[in-house]
Amino acid sequence: MMPQMELLSGRNVLPRSKRQTSVNARTILLALATASLLPAQQPAAQPPVPDQPQDLKATSDNKDVSPKSPRWKGLTVKEKLRYDWVHLFDADNLVFAAVGASFDQLRDRPPQWGQGWGLLGERYASHVGSYIIQRSVMFPVQAIDHEDTRFFRSTRTSFKGRIGDAVLHTIWRHNDSGGMMPAYSEFLGDYSAAALSRMWWPAKYHTGSAIFFAGSDTILVDAGINVLHELKPDIKRWLRMSH
Repeated sequence: MMPQMELLSGRNVLPRSKRQTSVNARTILLALATASLLPAQQPAAQPPVPDQPQDLKATSDNKDVSPKSPRWKGLTVKEKLRYDWVHLFDADNLVFAAVGASFDQLRDRPPQWGQGWGLLGERYASHVGSYIIQRSVMFPVQAIDHEDTRFFRSTRTSFKGRIGDAVLHTIWRHNDSGGMMPAYSEFLGDYSAAALSRMWWPAKYHTGSAIFFAGSDTILVDAGINVLHELKPDIKRWLRMSH
């Protein structure tokens, strides 16, 4: 019997062994993404640490612990690791992964994966897997080159200036001394994640250009997350006023 359904689908038919390997890899990713949601649903256990600096909890809501504050000091490697672990599965990161997976689903990208709710879950697992790789690369780089892992809100008062600082923070960050430096961890993390995540994508995407565009997309997404952090207090204030 002629394989009419395969011809009509217009998809590349992989050998059985390669199809099985691809399915297994995507199944593992889906399980990984599901497991990653579990710690996000529970408050992270934070035992008291007597020597923990106040600014370890610095977020976009805290301007008083910025590098210009007399209470600020750089984090140790242990404190950076704790900070990264606490913020590893922040809700905004998981939401952006879902948004990215939804766009891929709408664009049928990659087309070899097909459509359907199950395939949307696999695309979401792919984004979460890429994010985990990114963070796994970023932390050791930050520990070695003394980048500060935290995001500090802009001290500017104009909306345009604040947005500009938030976007710039994606590639130009504070160091452990309070100065500024290139965000080497951002570039290495994003493009490493793009390269490694192509392993479970179809062979068509195993190219330098595909890796470059995927890594650049991640930098833009991280810039958007920084803008969200910068504007989060304003959004909260606007929501309170609207009720």
